[in-house]
Amino acid sequence: MDFTLTDEQEELRGLARQILTDRMTLGGLRAFDESTDWFDRDTWAEFAKANLLGVALPESVGGLGYGFLELCLILEEQGRAVAPMPLLHTLVSCAGTIAEFGNDEQRAGIAPIVSGESVVTAAFSELGTSAYEPMTSATPQGSEWRLEGKKVCVPMAHVCDRVLVPARVGDDIGMFLVKVDQPGVSLERQDVTNHEPQFVMHLDGATVEDSYRIGELAQGREILRYAVQRTIVGICAIVTGACQEALRITAQYTTERKQFDRAIGTFQAVGQRMADAYIDTQAIELTMLQAATKLAAGEDAGMEVATAKFWASEAGSRVGHAALHVHGGICIDLDYPIHRYFQWIKQLEFTLGSETEQLRDLGRLIAAG
Repeated sequence: MDFTLTDEQEELRGLARQILTDRMTLGGLRAFDESTDWFDRDTWAEFAKANLLGVALPESVGGLGYGFLELCLILEEQGRAVAPMPLLHTLVSCAGTIAEFGNDEQRAGIAPIVSGESVVTAAFSELGTSAYEPMTSATPQGSEWRLEGKKVCVPMAHVCDRVLVPARVGDDIGMFLVKVDQPGVSLERQDVTNHEPQFVMHLDGATVEDSYRIGELAQGREILRYAVQRTIVGICAIVTGACQEALRITAQYTTERKQFDRAIGTFQAVGQRMADAYIDTQAIELTMLQAATKLAAGEDAGMEVATAKFWASEAGSRVGHAALHVHGGICIDLDYPIHRYFQWIKQLEFTLGSETEQLRDLGRLIAAG
């Protein structure tokens, strides 16, 4: 499979990198550490102005009409800059799913996302069950649905208009866009490794109009699989960028830090550790691109998605630890950036399944094949 990028793809990635490089300064990032929102709204607005929020969304709603692979390139740049924005949740988990399965009215509702006016997120995680098998229930109630259940690790819910909630409807699954600001919904803040605001979302009789149900119930499992698989690969894209930048920062450090009048990068143990981290980073990128390419082509990519997430989790953890270890004591200085990459990589390692869960999925797919 040829992963050579087109000129247009390179230009999109370059534009995102330029915006983020100009704006994601260390001082600016530290300011967001102390912000309850953890959301760079100004950079979000710059992305909207450059139409990067509409990269993979239809031209009919103001988007650029590219595909999922191009969006992954933007997410890779987010990981490189550790930029605090809900790109993954809004564009991949929600807007892309609505664009694919929503009706005309629902697709028209994507336009405020493209313009940067609306932020949405998804609630895929529950305790004790897979993202593909939600336990939250939805019951018809006239022209509405009544939802009961508890979602965990719901990202950025405090700044979102609605949350995409998968819920069980008998043997089927419904995909509902639930309004956050209503009596049946309560949010409880969680502390996570990279400080992104995540929440326990309690659904105690929350209601949602049937017009905010995405697709038919018979399509529910297909829609959920579509959304979760793309979200997982989007995570891998962010990890790719984070590992690449962590490796670059660490490599530069090994040429500047001297011990016994020699740059530490000339020591065999350090050089071998960096070489291993480079190989891991390449594997993370290539497996991500393979999965993203197959998904963008509409092909079955279950094996490729699990493989990509395995590498992002297992190898990403190795790269993050190598970056800290090679830096030595300076890595605990919050005025130095390397700790941010470790925190992001570690957080995403466990999001929607760690390496162990991916190996189980791969085992099941191999046995079934």
